[in-house]
Amino acid sequence: MKHFFLIVLISVISKSYSQNDFSDVYNNDSIIKKGVNLYDLEKFDQAIIEYNKITPNDPKYLTAQYEKALCLNALNKKDELKLFLENLYLTKQMQKSPELYTLYGVFLSDNKEYESSEKIFNEGKQYLSNSASFLYNFAILYIRKQENQKCIDLLKQVITINPNYASAHYLLGLIAFENGKITEGTLALMSYLILAPNGKFAEKAVLQLNAKYGENYLTKNNFVFSKTGDNFEEIETILRNQLPLNKAYKIKSEIDDVIIRQVQAVSEYTLEHKMGDGFFETSYIPWIKEMVAKNYFEGFTYYMLLSYKDKLEKELNKQKKKITYFEENFYNKDFWYFFAKRKKDLFGKEEEVITFLKDNEPYLVGKVIDGKYEGKYKYLNKNGLLIGELNFVNNELDGLQKYYNNEGQLTEEKTFKNGKLNGTRTTYFQNGGVNIIENYQNGLLEGISTSFYPNGSKSCEVNFTNGERNGKYVCLFENGKLKSEIGYLNGKLNGAFKTFNELGNLTAIENYENDILDGEYLEYYNDKTIKSEATYSKGKIKDFYKSYYASSLLEKELNYSDGKLKNLTNYYSNGKKSSQAFYDDKEQLETYDYYDIEGNLYYIEKFKSGVINSGIQYSLNTSKPIETNLLNNKFDINDYNGTTIVSGNYNNGKKNDLWLYYYPSGTKKLEENYTNSVLNGISKTINKNGSVNSIKNLTNDKINGKYEVYENGKLTSTYYYTDDIKQGPYQNNHPDGSLHEEGYYIDGDLNYDYKLYWQNGNIYKHSVYIDGITTNTKIHNEKGELENEFDYKNKTGIFTTNLFHGTITRSFQLENGIFNGTYTEKDKLGNTIVDANYINGLLHGNYKYYGPLGTIKYESNYFLGYTNGISKNYDLYGNLRSEYTSTHGVENGKITHYYHNKAKLSEYNKINDSKEGDYSFYNQKGELLLTIIYQNDSPVYYIARNKNNDPLSKTIINKENAIITAYYPNGKIAMQMNLVNGETDGKFIINNTEGKTEYQCNYSNSLMNGERIEYYSNGNIYRKEHFLNDNYDGIQEFFEENGQLKISAEYKNDELNGKTLIYTNGKLNSTKKYDSNELLEISI
Repeated sequence: MKHFFLIVLISVISKSYSQNDFSDVYNNDSIIKKGVNLYDLEKFDQAIIEYNKITPNDPKYLTAQYEKALCLNALNKKDELKLFLENLYLTKQMQKSPELYTLYGVFLSDNKEYESSEKIFNEGKQYLSNSASFLYNFAILYIRKQENQKCIDLLKQVITINPNYASAHYLLGLIAFENGKITEGTLALMSYLILAPNGKFAEKAVLQLNAKYGENYLTKNNFVFSKTGDNFEEIETILRNQLPLNKAYKIKSEIDDVIIRQVQAVSEYTLEHKMGDGFFETSYIPWIKEMVAKNYFEGFTYYMLLSYKDKLEKELNKQKKKITYFEENFYNKDFWYFFAKRKKDLFGKEEEVITFLKDNEPYLVGKVIDGKYEGKYKYLNKNGLLIGELNFVNNELDGLQKYYNNEGQLTEEKTFKNGKLNGTRTTYFQNGGVNIIENYQNGLLEGISTSFYPNGSKSCEVNFTNGERNGKYVCLFENGKLKSEIGYLNGKLNGAFKTFNELGNLTAIENYENDILDGEYLEYYNDKTIKSEATYSKGKIKDFYKSYYASSLLEKELNYSDGKLKNLTNYYSNGKKSSQAFYDDKEQLETYDYYDIEGNLYYIEKFKSGVINSGIQYSLNTSKPIETNLLNNKFDINDYNGTTIVSGNYNNGKKNDLWLYYYPSGTKKLEENYTNSVLNGISKTINKNGSVNSIKNLTNDKINGKYEVYENGKLTSTYYYTDDIKQGPYQNNHPDGSLHEEGYYIDGDLNYDYKLYWQNGNIYKHSVYIDGITTNTKIHNEKGELENEFDYKNKTGIFTTNLFHGTITRSFQLENGIFNGTYTEKDKLGNTIVDANYINGLLHGNYKYYGPLGTIKYESNYFLGYTNGISKNYDLYGNLRSEYTSTHGVENGKITHYYHNKAKLSEYNKINDSKEGDYSFYNQKGELLLTIIYQNDSPVYYIARNKNNDPLSKTIINKENAIITAYYPNGKIAMQMNLVNGETDGKFIINNTEGKTEYQCNYSNSLMNGERIEYYSNGNIYRKEHFLNDNYDGIQEFFEENGQLKISAEYKNDELNGKTLIYTNGKLNSTKKYDSNELLEISI
């Protein structure tokens, strides 16, 4: 155990989340435990490295900082310590982790900053008034300040709270001796020596007791040790006259010395002492009296001298049996029941109670009758705070038990009878809402059990019989709609297991018999189209399993015969076959065939007993396929045109080491690492332009460790996973790398604090999550000042909030604390900013967002949180810029971009997020200029008029690279663009028939950078926009056809950020100030 007498703390707070090793799984308990183990091995620098891994948004962050303090103290880094302690104090972190007050107070005390130390201790006392460790260190301060009376009072509190706090007994005894209180001093030091016979003050305690009382400790002061009681005049006269030192006084020990005689005199006196209510007599006399009465005193005389075993080796070795007998029969059995018995407050009434310890700290306080726990008990945490109210009858839990967290919030209530759960058990969320209500009978679940959402609505309900689920298990969404239902019989699934979406549509149905799948299995997309289907017989697929893309095209098909897998077919997003596998009667893989988008077979993998044996490569350029032994060999797969698309290594027929996957252009698409055909190690996905898309670590085919997501080549998000589930901190960055949001995941759900930041770095939104549900939200203005706080618990109805000094009004409907119904946002002039609708927290139906001019900026149809149908984007002027079609959040259908005059600029088709078919470009008159044909998201050829005005024909695109120039019949350049690795790169220009530019922009590495300009037909600029890596950044300007400025808006990180100037007839009409797309001010 690490004590904090004369210890200090901590280094600078950092928001760095860096962990260089992607394989490090983020588990705060394991990290802290590793740090503690390193501390115990005196590897303090390494321990600090571990503690630095705990991020500031981790609920155990301050625990890590406390442990880090111990390391810094051990390394004697005082300057770092002081800086960090001050920071913790000024940022009010100590209130969240009160034991830090102890560290700060001790640090200041050690450095002789006594007044500051006293201030910190006094502040900390409101949180730690029942912490023996805190009060003991507070007492040390008063010794240093020579304010002994305050020290005495605190030490008495320490001993009352924790009778086992040996150093407090020693210090109190020492002060008593120094002030002539020899009886009080003897009682206290005897108690110290029985608790810590080999303690660091033991030898000094023995010396104190061995000094002749008639000749020492003669100084008298006016300090008050006891306000009443503690009348020791009789024994004090005997001790001062040194009567116990007379040879006639018979001692009960083989060792004859001053200490033995004086301690014996005091001990024997306890048998005759008339008890009052003094601190010393009530605290010490009971155990000494019992020891003497039961004839254990002789054993104690040897036991208390154990610190002198080197000097008294011969004498103590003779008494080993008596020492052991004393320790086993008195100290380990009877001592505590007399020593730890005190009159203390027990739930508002002073009772004679015993304090019980766990890890040397008080944890139970209550009455013991006839050696058994009886009545009401206090259950305490390490800081002495109440975390439980327990009831005992005849040494067993009986009746209602209550439990609290460290903040004093009720977390659980349960009823016992004869030590077994019997009756209702209720648990609570941290926001006070009911979590679970269960019923027990004789320790087993019996009757209805119900769970709830954090904001108050019912989650699930099921009946139990003899501890087994029996009957319907029904779950609901937060808004009360049916989520799932299944039947149980004696704890096993029986019947149809149905799940529904928030609208009540069936999303899946499985049939069970005696816990085994049996019968029809169907899974649906939200619009009732089939997502997957199968038929089971006694837990095995009977005939087939099929899964479908959101477009309803077949994605995967598995065929079975007599319950055994025979073949597997995968399909491209356009519905064409991409691969096919065949299996033998033992369901071991025999062959795996690969097809390109045009249906050409380009590779076959052959297996023997399920292990790859050889590969056959087919190619357009070779008349005969080439077979290669793959049992132990480097492995390459080329497409039908001869371009390598996969490379890796086999060892004994198993995938091993690095495997690479390529785009048709030949650029890397994916990196993976294998061990015996199991994914282990770093995996990277890469964009066509060569920039990293994601980096993650896998262990045994599951994501474990850090997962980084990149956008436009820059790190945007960092997550941590454990076995494919998000666990631990995450953060999301703006495109410029500044922090955008951060939160903490537990079992895949957001929990604890979620923070969203303004672009200026101040906090904008601070929400508290429980199991993925927002329970409380605080909104701050751009200065970081609190504007509004909203608690969602038990909220149903229409609510309105005003933000940013009335600039914005939000009105929304809630059902049981979840968004359900209309949501509108308006500015102070009454102009609509957002018009939306929610179903159970998900956007549903038409969504509209309006820009600074009050014109629509974006509109879409949502289906339970996903775009579904046509979505439209408009520019700042209010003209339609683009529209696209999606199904369940996946782009499916036409995507069209427009000029300001509503003419098409371009149009192409997507199937399941992949470009497919014609990608056509037009001028402002609607004349077709260029068509690029895509297959499975890859450009394969284009059609455009050449300079010589030859008949239109196909131009093959080699490996997704092309320099394209289209011409008008008059020989003027109509359009120019380049494709590099399948992405647009360089200048992109569209001209009219006269050769004048209508539209121009520039790409670098597929990202739009610099100016994008569109012109009116008269040659005046319509819009001039600025981009940085595909994001709006800088001034965006739109003009009237006569050249007058209409609107000028500042953007940063793709968001309105700064001033937006609005003009009428070329004159400034109004100014709107934005930060992070939020409207803050309107000036007219």
